[in-house]
Amino acid sequence: MPQNVLIAMDESENSMKAVKYVAKTVNPKAVEITLFSVLPVVVAPGLERELSLYPAVTSNLPELMGLTEEKRRLMESVLDSARKILEAAGIPGDRINIKLQAKKVGIARDIILEAQAGNYDTIVVGRRGVSAIKEFMFGSVSNKVVNFARNCTVWVVD
Repeated sequence: MPQNVLIAMDESENSMKAVKYVAKTVNPKAVEITLFSVLPVVVAPGLERELSLYPAVTSNLPELMGLTEEKRRLMESVLDSARKILEAAGIPGDRINIKLQAKKVGIARDIILEAQAGNYDTIVVGRRGVSAIKEFMFGSVSNKVVNFARNCTVWVVD
């Protein structure tokens, strides 16, 4: 049975380092990989009807929606580049899946929920380059995944 690996990605250099690490580490014939990215949302679900209460958001909504679409296109490009790196390492294209979703509860929690739903053996994340103060105050995605993921291995690539 192939190892089922979830690579959590954003547009950072550390995410691409994680992909390159997986490409040189795993057995290309015994792996199934999902490249997974969570997109931030401009308007929280359920607030669409309440936008009249937020005139600043309403007046800037077209610009904000444009930023969301720009982020989607950027992530599609990043995920495509990651796919090419994995294929160049000998991993067959039919064993590489791409999943891009809007944020549901939080980036780290969405990664963990995806890992649970997909019964992944391993979650791979890049170490985020946040300052010690920011990490202490808010935590990092990689730190949250390490602390809250269950029943799988977590690789943090630096």
